[in-house]
Amino acid sequence: MTSIRPMLNVSGLTHRFSQIPPAVLEGVSFSLNAGEFVSLLGPSGCGKSTILKVLAGLIDATGGQIQWSNGTRPKIGYVFQEPRLVPWRTVSENLALPFVLSRQTVPEQAIESQLTLVGLTKEDGRKLPHQLSGGMKMRVSLARALITKPQLLLFDEPFAALDEMLREQLHEELLSLWGKLGWTGLFVTHNIAEAVFLSQRVLVMSTKPGQITEEINVDLSSKRIPELRSSSDYQTLVASISQIMRKIYRQSGKVVSS
Repeated sequence: MTSIRPMLNVSGLTHRFSQIPPAVLEGVSFSLNAGEFVSLLGPSGCGKSTILKVLAGLIDATGGQIQWSNGTRPKIGYVFQEPRLVPWRTVSENLALPFVLSRQTVPEQAIESQLTLVGLTKEDGRKLPHQLSGGMKMRVSLARALITKPQLLLFDEPFAALDEMLREQLHEELLSLWGKLGWTGLFVTHNIAEAVFLSQRVLVMSTKPGQITEEINVDLSSKRIPELRSSSDYQTLVASISQIMRKIYRQSGKVVSS
């Protein structure tokens, strides 16, 4: 499933929102291989989301280099923390937005296929966002990000507002889609268990300014079935990263809950 082909290399990435120090990001370096699923893990305010916005071209870096494998930014899908569905458009119309905004013909078959892909029905496609549950809204958001067949998918804490059981279910569905479609994923979270379950590698960030301080290979079964969460290897890795995060929180002056 995982390719050794590099997709991008980030070197010395720096970003400031103003000339007033400190920088949000300073000296951030990492690589991402095609077909990988990697998580950025760190406390709130460490610049995780800023990295995604720079990679997506939504904001410019103030320093450093981003090198893409073919010299240009690939097609990117972006899944935000909030579903960001247009409230007066149906689910199907929300899925069509990427085509409408780029003035392309809306492929009706693609809309139907995307609904099926994320476990929704044609009837769901006729609903308005206020008629959907939180989990259904997030499925629509994911389907909209996937409909243009991106090579790289960026996730900005998309499951943060969901309850634990629904979050775990969506983890499994997301990895199933990753396995079927073969895109590369970069997933932002501050949830350690989530990062370990989803990822092949976890990049741990500190704050003030944001930097990557640890790179952890997740040497667990490639089959991320629910039972994996109760395995000793999984729990040991979660506990080990938890200790790293506690140290980062202490150094940043944030309160560490018991």
